[in-house]
Amino acid sequence: MKRLYFSTFVQGLEKPVEAMLRKEGGVAVERIVPGAALYRSVREPAMPFVHQTFSVLFQMKPVSDVNDAIKRLMATGSWLDRFPYEETEGKRFRIVTVMGDKLVSANMRYVDMLEKAICENTGMRTYREKPDVELWVLCRPEAAYFLWRMGKQSATRQEGQLRTDVCAVVSFLSQCGAKNAAILGCTNASLPYALKAGGARSLTCVCPDRSSAKLIEGKIRGVRVSEGSSGYTDLADNSQQAVVLHLPVKAEKTVRTEADLRNALFEARRILCEEGRLIVVASLAHAESTLRKTQGVRMLARYDLTLSGQKSAIWVMTTKPSDIAEEG
Repeated sequence: MKRLYFSTFVQGLEKPVEAMLRKEGGVAVERIVPGAALYRSVREPAMPFVHQTFSVLFQMKPVSDVNDAIKRLMATGSWLDRFPYEETEGKRFRIVTVMGDKLVSANMRYVDMLEKAICENTGMRTYREKPDVELWVLCRPEAAYFLWRMGKQSATRQEGQLRTDVCAVVSFLSQCGAKNAAILGCTNASLPYALKAGGARSLTCVCPDRSSAKLIEGKIRGVRVSEGSSGYTDLADNSQQAVVLHLPVKAEKTVRTEADLRNALFEARRILCEEGRLIVVASLAHAESTLRKTQGVRMLARYDLTLSGQKSAIWVMTTKPSDIAEEG
C-alpha cells in the first residue's frame, strides 16, 4: 500500500526534484509546492536529494496559525488511524510547531491537550528534551499538515560545504552516470560523494591546495585527486562528459576571483567533450556577470536558490560548437 509522504528541499529546485521523484520506483507524485513535495510511496523513502521527510498523518486547509491547526486536529480523530502503531509502543515524543520554515511557539494549553490525546491512544509518552519521535504541526500557504518526522537530525554542515541534498541534485543535473566527470575547485567531500553515487565512471577532483587534496584522498576511494589551479589542469582535451564548478558563496569577490572563474570556465570548455554538461554552483554576486559573458557554452537551465543566506544559482550549460562549425 502506498503511504503519503511530505519531503522538503531547497526552494528553487522544484523542477529537478520532481523529475528525480518521478524516476523513483514505486513513487507517485501528488503535488510539488515551493520547497516541498507531497507524494505516495510503496516503501519508506530514503532519498538523498531531499532534506527532511515526514509521514503525513493528516492534512487540512490553510489556517491562520499553529493554534488553529491544533484545534482542528483536536476536533477530528481520523489522524489517529494513520499512526504507525507498530512503532509507537514505549516511544517518547514531542510536538514541534512550525509556520512556513520557522519554528514558532503555540498555546501550551492546546499542546498539552494534543499530547494527552496521543499518549492515551498510542502508548507513547511525552519527552521534550531528547525524544524518539517528533510530531510536526506545519502550517504552509497551501495547507496545514500533521507529520511524523522520519530519520535523525542532519549532521552539522561545515561552513562553505554544500548541503548533501543540493549535491545530489547537482549530480542528477550533470548526467554523470557511466561517464567521465571532473570537479574544479574541489574543497570538500560532499560533491565527490554525490557524483560517485550518481554513477560517474571516473571522477577527477582538482583541489586548490594540499589540505583539500588530502581530505578528498582520505575520505573517498576510486577518485583521482590532483592539486592545482582550476584554470590549468592536466586533463586531456574533450575528455570529460561532465564538469562541476562550485564557488563557496561566502568567499570575497575580488579581481583575482573573477579572473580565476574566467580561467576555470575556459578550462572547463577545453576538457568537455561535445554536448558535455557544465554545472556551476555560485552566488549571483560572484558569477552572474561573468557567466553572461562566457562564450562557447549554451545555457540549458538556471535554478535560483539561497545558499548560506546568499542569493545563488545552479547554472546548467553545455558546450557549443565553434562559430566556424555553426556556419558550416
